[in-house]
Amino acid sequence: MKALVFHSPEKATFEQRDVPTPRPGEALVHIAYNSICGSDLSLYRGVWHGFGYPVVPGHEWSGTVVEINGANGHDQSLVGRNVVGDLTCACGSCAACGRGTPVLCENLQELGFTKDGACAEYMTIPVDNLRPLPDALPLRAACQVEPLAVALNAVSTAGVNPGDRVAVMGAGGIGLMLMQVAKYLGGEVTVVSEPVAERRAVAGQLGATELCSAAPGQLAELVARRPELTPDVVLEASGYPAALQEAIEVVRPGGRVGLIGYRVEETGPMSPQHIAVKALTLRGSLGPGGRFDDAVELLAKGTDIAVEPLLSHEFGLADYATAIDLALSRTDGNVRSFFNLRD
Repeated sequence: MKALVFHSPEKATFEQRDVPTPRPGEALVHIAYNSICGSDLSLYRGVWHGFGYPVVPGHEWSGTVVEINGANGHDQSLVGRNVVGDLTCACGSCAACGRGTPVLCENLQELGFTKDGACAEYMTIPVDNLRPLPDALPLRAACQVEPLAVALNAVSTAGVNPGDRVAVMGAGGIGLMLMQVAKYLGGEVTVVSEPVAERRAVAGQLGATELCSAAPGQLAELVARRPELTPDVVLEASGYPAALQEAIEVVRPGGRVGLIGYRVEETGPMSPQHIAVKALTLRGSLGPGGRFDDAVELLAKGTDIAVEPLLSHEFGLADYATAIDLALSRTDGNVRSFFNLRD
């Protein structure tokens, strides 16, 4: 089978590998589509956490189950079904799992980071991680179920309520999902801050009231000039310390800041007094948080979440170098590079 393998920082190869054999309790999935996330780019650059080389990346995927190893009693009902699946493989027995937070598992394994992921024609995955897709949901769109689940978890964690004014910082794939979910839940997306002009334009098409670049202080200047834009909630998706600083400065007193994006290589000075003086609530959010079923149902409706503006550049797996370079440079209007593994 064809596979993309990350071997070390900025060293990737296109390889022919044997089709993996599912272990008891695992399924073998024929991958259809996989999109490149910002975390995949950090993994490629070697500035991530909880990973190991060599590894096949990819966790935003869709595909079809071709085999289930039912040695542990799993039935075969998913064979032939189109599916998506959670990247989180938790142990189920540590303290974090006992608290109902498998993403914080002390023995966490993740598909695409510590276990081979979906940038290959076939992937094995625990059967319990799979979610079947309704027939009406195309596999191309379904590769965005995982980022939609991430956005649903993040917006819920940050506490966006109907009528809230929401600012989104960063309009990549996750940021554009965040703003759509915030609108779906009744929030008003007053401002989207993003340095790439084409991504700002997509945010405008998806209903942002105002747009600004991510130049230092520009969001704060806009809100100071137009107080009616002052957000109740800021969803920070860029992961830069300077953006978090601006978020706590612009959010209203008593407001909330959701931290979704993060960059393990980025550090910077901060003035955190705003958190106490304004009595703010800061909430971090990590992963899909058990929202896969909700994301499948919402995306299958086909009316509330626009996927096509996010899937900007399609590639075959052999063109991985161009796909990654374009995603890193964020040129040519790139929001998401994604692989079609069936053609």
